[in-house]
Amino acid sequence: MRDHPPITSEAVARVLFALIQGSTLNAADRDLAAAYFSQTGAPVDYRSFQRFTDALILSLPQQFKLLQLVSRWQALFSHPKMRNTEAEEFIRQYLAALDTNLFVKLPLFVGRFAGQGFHAINFAGFGNTQVDSWLLVFTLSGTGHLKAGLRHYELTSDNIILVAPGTVTDFSDSENSSWNFYWVVFQCADGWRSYLQWPQAGPGVCLLELAGENYAAVEVNLSQLYHNFVASGLFKMELDHNLLEQLLLRCAACLPRETSRKLDPRVHVARAYIDEHYTADIALADVAAASNISSSRLSGLFKKEIGSSVMAYRNELRLVKAAQLLLHSNLRIAEIGDRVGYSEQAFFSRIFRKHLGMSPRQYRTHMPVSQEELLNPRS
Repeated sequence: MRDHPPITSEAVARVLFALIQGSTLNAADRDLAAAYFSQTGAPVDYRSFQRFTDALILSLPQQFKLLQLVSRWQALFSHPKMRNTEAEEFIRQYLAALDTNLFVKLPLFVGRFAGQGFHAINFAGFGNTQVDSWLLVFTLSGTGHLKAGLRHYELTSDNIILVAPGTVTDFSDSENSSWNFYWVVFQCADGWRSYLQWPQAGPGVCLLELAGENYAAVEVNLSQLYHNFVASGLFKMELDHNLLEQLLLRCAACLPRETSRKLDPRVHVARAYIDEHYTADIALADVAAASNISSSRLSGLFKKEIGSSVMAYRNELRLVKAAQLLLHSNLRIAEIGDRVGYSEQAFFSRIFRKHLGMSPRQYRTHMPVSQEELLNPRS
């Protein structure tokens, strides 16, 4: 790291303000901001922060909430001196306005968090249905906690998790844990899709168990990918692509031997039927008939292999899709409920609150406002 002036809130605030004004940051400015954020425990370390800044600069015309800060703070930053409280408030507003899912829109982004305690950047709102980005999380030590859809998952060094595009995620329960991990966001090449047939742990979430030599091999591969990603050099992008493909192949090679842990064919048909008809008023008997199995037999098999009942799985799908639409569309709440199978808005709101802890309206306003909403406000 290059030498940089003392890291003060004012110095960092001025660097961030210059960035959203469109000014070109010199190396010292970048180093200062990177060093500041690395001290916060964000899972974007010093070197990967540089990559994030490059992407932010390119996306600045679309960072509407950030750009709104320019006029709001212009007068204060024109003064030669500002109070620490003012600088810290600007940094707080900057982080609140920043599209931290920017890396989701990149072909590849790799980060590593290797500190203790709080990490500032959460992956909440990852479920952007407009971007074909997958999220892979590999635990080095400690324990992480993920909520995806309606389920909670515990992430340890015994497993590696893969989150499919469009899955709404929340890692906020891990903020105060000593969880150290690599994370990789990538857009999947067509030739790689067969490598991603991992055991499904829930809608949009796959979990692969790792141990011994398999864990060590994947860790080495991830370390190589990370160090190449944050470096510069000849054929860097080609090496990134090659190392990512190796990582996915390495994980595919760790799949359980017993037919890659394939579902019972009848459960597979049942789940496919629900995936296609979840918005319809289907019953257990309909799913059983499509699977050519009795309702009682299907209930037992489905619960054993999927981890929930047939109708609970259908309801989970409905609510996951509703959450995606609430975050990434301008549709009215009643229309969203109707689209996912709840024709009565009051019932939709009641069941949504029961499973997600807040009403659809609260969920929509609680999460970050999308750029589309800024361009096309709801009436």
